[in-house]
Amino acid sequence: MSAAGRKRVKLIGMLVGVLVVLVIAGVAAIKVANSSRTPEAQVRQYLDLLAAGNASAATAMVDPGLPNDQRGFLSDEVMASSSARFEVEDVIADDAEHSKERVVTATMRLDGERFTRSFRVSEAKKTFGLLKNWKIQDAMVARVDVQADKVTHFSIGGEKMSVATLKEAPSSSIVLYPGVYTFTPEETGEYIDAAPKTMSVKAATGYDSSYYGGTVELTGTYNDKMAAAALDAAAALTNSCATVPGNIDSACPSAVQSRTLALLQVKTMPTAMKATTDEGGVYTGEATFTIQGMESWNKQRDVTSRVTAPVKTDKDGNLELDASGKPQFEVRFGY
Repeated sequence: MSAAGRKRVKLIGMLVGVLVVLVIAGVAAIKVANSSRTPEAQVRQYLDLLAAGNASAATAMVDPGLPNDQRGFLSDEVMASSSARFEVEDVIADDAEHSKERVVTATMRLDGERFTRSFRVSEAKKTFGLLKNWKIQDAMVARVDVQADKVTHFSIGGEKMSVATLKEAPSSSIVLYPGVYTFTPEETGEYIDAAPKTMSVKAATGYDSSYYGGTVELTGTYNDKMAAAALDAAAALTNSCATVPGNIDSACPSAVQSRTLALLQVKTMPTAMKATTDEGGVYTGEATFTIQGMESWNKQRDVTSRVTAPVKTDKDGNLELDASGKPQFEVRFGY
């Protein structure tokens, strides 16, 4: 072989050697890359997003499969309002290493309580046909029922919802990522007081995205302004019942419902209206009238009667207000 031939063979050998090294290095690099692209790594990435309060990125990563009108509380702002978010303690995949469908179980802690959640993870299309990808099938969300009494609206982290809208929805519950949330009553008006409620929302141990995470009850109570409004209504009826022909109204005491009175006047007005229950809604007081018939034998006498003022509400239990925004009452004497 000539010197030129030997040089060519040597060069070819060197190129083959370099190619082999590159192939081995490439295979090793792909193996190393795939070693970190595992089902448990995918789940941990998802949980890390939620634990950091990055709801939008978590939703983009694992779609919760909900219509748009049920996604309002799956936001960064709502998660930012959570007083505590969960911490990831452990993430373990099943032992079916060669299966395209895996189950990954995560152990977490929220508000001092440990809970677990299992995720179904399936093999997805590889990147460049070489790098493994995995897709989480189940979002980690929970449904919470909201029950309200004398509360028409509520909010979490600035996201507000009408109780009526919630009742009319196909599913009368809201959907949240795990966290400790404060439900704040809104638009209660000046006659109702309602305190916020805090609730720890976890997630199902299985795969069910419609998991029932509990119920929060928002209760409003009528305040002193309502009692004062009831007193105004009772006073108005008392004055009406002490005049003619207002005294003929069936809401007045039976003793003053006469057209043959020589004297009809108020002796004492109702001075206070007391709620008959802790929740209010029905207020009672007393008024005294002085009356006298027209006959010579009729003597002047006092008539004390109980006045009752139930608050008017609509079919949903919401206050009925007049044009000036004041509550309405069904005021009557006698019961």
